[in-house]
Amino acid sequence: MTNTADERTDIVRELYDVIPFHRKHGIEIVVVTPRRAETKLPFDESLVGNPDLEVLHGGAIGSLVDLTGAAVFAGRCEEYTPTIDLRVNYLQPAGKQPLYATATVSREGSRSVWPISRSNPVTTCVQPGLASTK
Repeated sequence: MTNTADERTDIVRELYDVIPFHRKHGIEIVVVTPRRAETKLPFDESLVGNPDLEVLHGGAIGSLVDLTGAAVFAGRCEEYTPTIDLRVNYLQPAGKQPLYATATVSREGSRSVWPISRSNPVTTCVQPGLASTK
């Protein structure tokens, strides 16, 4: 089991950097700690979901929220972990800038953890989720 944020971040980067979706979209693991993860999705025109408004597709945002929440657990378990439940509330559109997501553990059970993910620079979505820690 890893102890430092640098070790956890490196583990998750190794796991996530081989995933084709992450490579294709340049998703970056910024930091992973025992209770928090932060990721970055660079803006790309191919991710626009509404060309009239030039805002990101909700699926791209939801994917970033999901993988950020899972990164907390991947850092703990040093392996991929499944998302059991995911809900995204789209509060505001994400425009033509990099999108950052932060997942923070809000509570823990013996085999599950509930992260809350927020996407920045503005609060774009919130994910109350449940994930297995195996």
